Amino acid sequence: MPLVFTLVGLSAAGFALFWGITLFAQRYLYNEPADKLPLRAAVAGLLLGCFLTGWVYVNTRADGENKYGVLHQFSPNDKSPPVAKFQAVRLYPNTKKEETVPVERVPAGSGQKYQTKDAKDFRLNSGDYLTTALILDDASGPVRYEAVLDKQQYVGGKATFKEPGGKVIELSTGAAADAAEPVAVVSPSGGVVFLALALNALHLVVWFGIFWPILRFSVGHAVGFAVVFFAMFTVLVMPLLFDANKVPKVPVTAPPAAKP
Repeated sequence: MPLVFTLVGLSAAGFALFWGITLFAQRYLYNEPADKLPLRAAVAGLLLGCFLTGWVYVNTRADGENKYGVLHQFSPNDKSPPVAKFQAVRLYPNTKKEETVPVERVPAGSGQKYQTKDAKDFRLNSGDYLTTALILDDASGPVRYEAVLDKQQYVGGKATFKEPGGKVIELSTGAAADAAEPVAVVSPSGGVVFLALALNALHLVVWFGIFWPILRFSVGHAVGFAVVFFAMFTVLVMPLLFDANKVPKVPVTAPPAAKP
């Protein structure tokens, strides 16, 4: 439903904006506005509303935050499916000893819960230990993801684990962290970069198309208006639209055990 309101609101606001700007600017620049101005403004508003709503849909339904966002915010990463098993490297600060603990997703294949070999829910840290690395298997063998730490504490709002190739794993911190949170690898993606940049470039093209062939401004004036509105929407409007249309995360719980 928020997307419907976004489409209707953007189209209506665009119609009013384009009609008003064209009526004023073209009388000043060209002595009279373009013919059939209300129809042209309606087409321009609908084009802008459809494009921006489509962009909002693509970005807010992606598997990562701002994966296809505006230039100064997009995060060009792909996220793997939740891993089935891994090893957690625990450091016990009091004794300075390390322990490698096998962790597996249960029930098998559900991605809803992780447990250690002693059937306890997996936690990143407790009063006794801190998880300093995660070891995952890929096609080339075990890969170690080191925790980003500062004075034996996770840096930032999440626990970030990195490997030399640039791939990362981010998990909630604290003993009360959601045990059902999926462990997934986030890796840089050239395809995501291309699509994000293409959407941003198309955003500028849409503005130019609105002001030149639709509203009938000269090429030079259309370029000027397009750059101004592109910059304004990139910095101010699109981040607000993305936030307003975010899909809330629904906690995943394990299915009830079958009765014998």
